[in-house]
Amino acid sequence: MSIRGKVAVAAVICAAVVASVILLWPASPSAPVEPTSEQIKASAQARLDASLKAGRTTRESIQAVGKTPDDEECQAVWVNLLDSEKHGLWYSMWIHGCADATTP
Repeated sequence: MSIRGKVAVAAVICAAVVASVILLWPASPSAPVEPTSEQIKASAQARLDASLKAGRTTRESIQAVGKTPDDEECQAVWVNLLDSEKHGLWYSMWIHGCADATTP
């Protein structure tokens, strides 16, 4: 068998393998499932909780340097946060956690 013949056989074998993999690959069992209302509520609550916790952490940092975490001080910190640090935080919950005294 010539080199051209060997190359042609190898190409046919490769094509057969690729075709069989495509045909035999299992299809997705179903379409993507949309989140339930409970999952959406849980996600929103987690975002609120994370915002409040981040605000409280900032409050502790302000107190650690001997300042009072009032509205103005917290607003100044918020303005200086990077966009990546603000991402996912809700300002209203963050400022509440920062400026208001923590409650159990």
